[in-house]
Amino acid sequence: MFQNVNAAYLATGVSDIPSSHNIGLENSQRFRALTVYAVLLSHGSQGLSEMFARQVRLARGISEFLDTHGEYELLAQPQKGENTFQKTHIIVIFRAKDDMINAELVERINGTRKMYVSGTKWDGKPAVRIAVSTWKVDVERDLSLISSVLLGVLTR
Repeated sequence: MFQNVNAAYLATGVSDIPSSHNIGLENSQRFRALTVYAVLLSHGSQGLSEMFARQVRLARGISEFLDTHGEYELLAQPQKGENTFQKTHIIVIFRAKDDMINAELVERINGTRKMYVSGTKWDGKPAVRIAVSTWKVDVERDLSLISSVLLGVLTR
């Protein structure tokens, strides 16, 4: 079997049933190009470019929110002297500064059923990973929703 068991965000429950993602030399051999082809036909290269730009703007907005909020710690920040959020694309990694909250932060966020995040580890401690990956991104609307969720889970 070929699998990446070290990726914390890929962790699944214990099961005797092997995952189809881990069987074979490369699990990207399915006809994934079909979805890209369909998107290009539907939106064109300009539309695809605008879609990705919205995803990046949302991820950067989330990063800015987390960076300015006193109870969260934005992880994977750029080196000193680099523009603070220019390195953020569609993945945002963060954690709560309070270890008690951080231990259950992923469950709290996902428990709202308003957004979904995956858990990961950063320097051996639990962290949260947001991956912005939908064509439906509305930066203003989604940033408002995400900010309200992230504020709400701090007080539970």
